[in-house]
Amino acid sequence: MAVELQLSWEDPATSTVEQRLVTVPVAFGRDEQAMRTAINDSEGTLVVLPHKQVSRCHALIVGKEGELELVDKSTNGTFLNGQHFLGTNRQIQDGDRFQIGPYKIALSTIGTLPPSPSMRLPADSTAVLPGVYHDSLTGLPNRNMFMSLLQTLWERLTVETSLLFAVVHLDIDRLQQVNDSLGYRVGDKLLAAIARRLRQRLAPGDTAVRLEGDEFALLLESVANTEDALALAEAIQRDLAAAFTLEDKEAFITVSMGVAFSHVPVTQPEDWLRFARAATNRAKHLGRGRLEIFRPGMEDSGNRLRLETDLSRAIERGELSLRYQPIVSLISGQIVGFEALVRWHHPETGWIPSDQLISIAEETGLIMPIGLWVLRTACQQLCQWQMRFPHAHPLTVSVNVSSKQFIQTDLVAQITEVLQKTGLPGNHLKLELTESLLMESEEAAIAMLSQLRELGVQILMDDFGTGYSNLARMRTLPTDVLKVDKSLIQSLDDQNLAFVRGIVALAHSLGKTVVVEGIETQDQLAQLREMGCAYGQGYLFSPPVDVAEAEALLTHPPQW
Repeated sequence: MAVELQLSWEDPATSTVEQRLVTVPVAFGRDEQAMRTAINDSEGTLVVLPHKQVSRCHALIVGKEGELELVDKSTNGTFLNGQHFLGTNRQIQDGDRFQIGPYKIALSTIGTLPPSPSMRLPADSTAVLPGVYHDSLTGLPNRNMFMSLLQTLWERLTVETSLLFAVVHLDIDRLQQVNDSLGYRVGDKLLAAIARRLRQRLAPGDTAVRLEGDEFALLLESVANTEDALALAEAIQRDLAAAFTLEDKEAFITVSMGVAFSHVPVTQPEDWLRFARAATNRAKHLGRGRLEIFRPGMEDSGNRLRLETDLSRAIERGELSLRYQPIVSLISGQIVGFEALVRWHHPETGWIPSDQLISIAEETGLIMPIGLWVLRTACQQLCQWQMRFPHAHPLTVSVNVSSKQFIQTDLVAQITEVLQKTGLPGNHLKLELTESLLMESEEAAIAMLSQLRELGVQILMDDFGTGYSNLARMRTLPTDVLKVDKSLIQSLDDQNLAFVRGIVALAHSLGKTVVVEGIETQDQLAQLREMGCAYGQGYLFSPPVDVAEAEALLTHPPQW
């Protein structure tokens, strides 16, 4: 005898509640023929959900051994009671809620209908949390979802060896210029408009995601051959080259694209995205606004590629750690703070050089989650030290911010949240940004830095003396500290000595303090003290050390 169920869900297009009395098996999806095939033309119910995020045949409810099971048939997963699952079965029962695309579906036994057809369903735990599987700015799936889709396709390839799909990586070439000239608010609207054009061009079954910042990716499963995939990618490139009208202003962008096909041998599903990104880098190197197909040899060395893959899991595996280098008052000789520096101990290779770690993180986009982890961990650690060593000088912690982090429109919100959750006062956090970064995007930098300073956060201009050194423009930047690059200290000859002395005098005239890095000898220390430099760090005081060694310095502070 057929099993009957009551389903209720809110239509995202009309915000009204739909109710259906259904007979098991039940198929959910956009394509009636695909759903009918999935239930083998047996007696049952087809529930058509027209939203584009729903697969042709997304999921089934079937009876099995006296139980009901929800069967995921999609490539982007189904949510049951808030839990995401892909390509498997889950038992369900009265009262369960599941989500297919944007549809939140409540299952109940007959007799529990809501009293009114227009009654709105309350929010429930099946809602997708922003930032977990979807990007809140564009509404597209995000990197986490994309990795899940690639994992599913990787598993399918072991059975369907002729399966064809294409992974396309997109890099927006001129987003920063739009942010600089029109503002970050318009830049956000541009990203949302790009997402709309991608959705409009893609066929059912294809997926567009926003990876991070100005990077998007496409998963093309609807294509019949490689020529179709390339034609679609080129059409998207033309779509995005057309003018965008944003707040009555026109903006133009170009897009560099890289394509990796499913027939390229991979050892991990993430490799398809790595290969597509390598092809994009090739396109940018050849002049931007181009499309390149991945070919063997286009990627970095095999070891580099393996490190890129391994770095994506380094945080969750606990392979990243922080080292803390003391910052010392050159007047009192006491420790006044620490610079937090990230280190990576690879389980097979050992310690990865810091410059290589940062390079890989920036090229892959992993610098964003790693940077947030560093910020959160450093602030938590400083709070612990302030409680444990209450008689020490009021300690601060300095954290480096990369260019890719700085262009994130939610950077201020992230820092605000970290300060609130850790309880660290804003004036105990210092952010280090390079001189070249601040000078290249002056207008945007001033707006961002002003917001950060409202939180009490201090801004350090790092590597000062090695970049533009545009003193007139530097006066307008809301920074607090100039950090003199160690290259000027390593050889304090007459010329460098005069240069450093000039920097210190300039900083004092502008009401800024100076930190000199790379101090290694007592002679250097004496010369810097003589010219009135306030703070310094370097191997004379201590190399970067782990938490235990830093605590030893705080417990028995040396006097320099």
